[in-house]
Amino acid sequence: MSEISLTILDINELLHLPISLYRKRTLESDAAEFIVQEAEALHRNDEINIIINLSLSEVKYKDDISPAIHKHFCYLKVLSQKKFRQTLRYGWRMLLIALVLLTVIFSLSEIALYFMPDNSAVVFIRESFIILSWVALWRPLDLLLYDWYPIKVNTDLYNRLEHCTVEVFIHKP
Repeated sequence: MSEISLTILDINELLHLPISLYRKRTLESDAAEFIVQEAEALHRNDEINIIINLSLSEVKYKDDISPAIHKHFCYLKVLSQKKFRQTLRYGWRMLLIALVLLTVIFSLSEIALYFMPDNSAVVFIRESFIILSWVALWRPLDLLLYDWYPIKVNTDLYNRLEHCTVEVFIHKP
């Protein structure tokens, strides 16, 4: 089990006071960023234990900390899952469009070769179509081969942080 330790003197360093009175406190962006950076440095298979050293003056917020952390990373996980699905869906759509374009381009190349003699202009057009085809395939293949992986890694990290153990200790300054 890997540990991330934070010392909190003022609860506003960790929890953000919501505007609405009906909402619970949420995690402060700097604290969330710190936790994520520390968690990224840990081994991917380790369970995470977050230790919060809270000052005695902030003891009344002790019970708000764990739910706020879990809720925050649950929200980030859901956003990351949506982005992952959107990236794949967008990649597959773009790949379909690129393949249709590729089919049209190769058909036009074959038609041009059939009706025109093999001269330098036809070769230039055919080679230009081949380059255009590869350019059309570039982004969909980039999305489907590479862009999904960092999103998936973030989703897994947020899932680990959502299910982490949070221990709050009170310390005297």
